[in-house]
Amino acid sequence: MLNSNHKFTLREMQPSDSAAIARLISDFDGGLTTHFHMDAYTAIITGAKYHTVGVVVESPEYEGLVGMGAVRFSHVQYNGKLVPLAFLGNLKVHKDFRKRGLGNQLAEWRIQRARELYGEDCVFVTTMDENNHASKAVARKWCTEFVDPAFGIRIMPVRTRPPAPTNGVSVREIYPNEYREFSEKQNRFFQNHNLYEPGNEASIQRLLGIMPEGKKTYRIFVGVDSAGNLLAGAQTWARGLMKSDQLINPPLPLRLMNSFLHLLSPDFMIRDIAVSGLWHEPGQIRIAEFLWESIRWECRELGTAIFTGYSPNDPAGEVVKLKPWHQPRPKITLAIHGSEPIDRNKPLFVVGRV
Repeated sequence: MLNSNHKFTLREMQPSDSAAIARLISDFDGGLTTHFHMDAYTAIITGAKYHTVGVVVESPEYEGLVGMGAVRFSHVQYNGKLVPLAFLGNLKVHKDFRKRGLGNQLAEWRIQRARELYGEDCVFVTTMDENNHASKAVARKWCTEFVDPAFGIRIMPVRTRPPAPTNGVSVREIYPNEYREFSEKQNRFFQNHNLYEPGNEASIQRLLGIMPEGKKTYRIFVGVDSAGNLLAGAQTWARGLMKSDQLINPPLPLRLMNSFLHLLSPDFMIRDIAVSGLWHEPGQIRIAEFLWESIRWECRELGTAIFTGYSPNDPAGEVVKLKPWHQPRPKITLAIHGSEPIDRNKPLFVVGRV
């Protein structure tokens, strides 16, 4: 039995923590466990496009780490203004150290770091499965509101054959001379979305230059007509190149469905590719649908499943249509602390993993 008055040491994550991080995460006893395909510190701190700071927790009664978390920084649209955003993610606490307030301490550490960098104007956000009551209890300590559900996650397997051609339209990766046009059209498409991070030529160049351990995790795909006009676009993040997730004890209906539809691998290991920022020109929703299906084919070597998400009031969600057998369909709750309540009439741009 561990001492209930146990003291914890919280400090910033370091490269030397990598093995202990991987052990803590892979030993996690929830419904999903993660396996790393590269150095864990590298994957967490430099594997995504955001400036990221990690925190780890040590205990004199345990060899290794008993907890961890990360905070990712960006600037997003919030009720018509551009504000700094701190996304609180990667929260993990060893099963023997739960219910001792460690989740709250990890949140406080990250919030303090964000305020040191961005002051009181910073908006704090985290996401969780809508049924994760423990995470909601932690978030209640610092957030001012929940959006529940905020997003519906849509998951499809990669394609085993290319989609049927669309006359006069092709899908390919973006050219450097298209960075400005792409970002302008994407910004215009999402100009009314809360939590959207506007882009430009420089941000696209930085994005496509992210290569943890030489692995190109980000790509941008466009749908163009025969004259080369950009009609639709999206970015992909091959998280599955860095780490994969395994479903633990999936429900029987999913097991039965998977046995003949092959939605997931037989061992329920998921190497995911997240698709975000999928935009299209007015009246070109069919091109966006073709782009989505083409991405499922073009990314087939990078992972096993394609993820995206939309808020319930987002008209952009019409692009990705699920079939009854496309399972599971997680619903995500958003916890927010902002200087003012978020405008619920505006659609939300998905933040977090996807």
